[in-house]
Amino acid sequence: MMRRPGVRYGLLVWVAFSMLLSLLATGQAQDQGVVVIRVTGHIDGGLVPYVRRVLREAEVQGAEAVVVHINTPGGRADAATQIRDVLLNTPVRTIAFVDKKALSAGALIALACQEIYMAGGSVMGAAAPVSINGLPMSEKTVSAIRKLFRATAEHHGRSPEVAEAMVDADVAVEGVVEAGKLLTLSTQEALKLEMANGRADSLASLLEQLGIPNRAVTQATWNWAEWLVGAFPFSRSPYVT
Repeated sequence: MMRRPGVRYGLLVWVAFSMLLSLLATGQAQDQGVVVIRVTGHIDGGLVPYVRRVLREAEVQGAEAVVVHINTPGGRADAATQIRDVLLNTPVRTIAFVDKKALSAGALIALACQEIYMAGGSVMGAAAPVSINGLPMSEKTVSAIRKLFRATAEHHGRSPEVAEAMVDADVAVEGVVEAGKLLTLSTQEALKLEMANGRADSLASLLEQLGIPNRAVTQATWNWAEWLVGAFPFSRSPYVT
């Protein structure tokens, strides 16, 4: 049965319109300047696919940089470790913006970024691993996470000893922290120890310092599948930091 000319014409118009929308979307993506990933509240399993997807899209779209906007007391160690691996492996420029706190698992995510900027009055560190009930973990677990922090700091040329002292109170760093005290750095301390690259009191201030104040900024949002992963109880780690 032959189709009517009007139907054919309609199909051709629809295909052409779809191709045009695709081309426009691609053009907008190529003009994209900065993508912002928000790491706020408790770090859970849903954050892993969210960060992985956004970084992959940022790479494909040719984003100039990804800013990881951090304000978290910590969360799951396994989720933070997976995010750390993704951040270390992406070719996209990654910048952590610590807005008030990057504690525990959040400190690892910050250290995994190529650059770290902190707002005034912010803190980073206090990453001793504890169980889901808040109890101290075994020496084996502490050692593993301590070395994970060390390797992450080394990767970006930051002090590995300072990073280790955030995890293990037995690590002393001369002139910084004595044995028996867990390390947490203020903004000024992080700058002095070169654990942070600079201070920025807002996202706008950070972008201005980076020399891209007028570029497009996209706030990446979660999709339904990522929310679902974070919501299920079976996704919880046996320990958190």
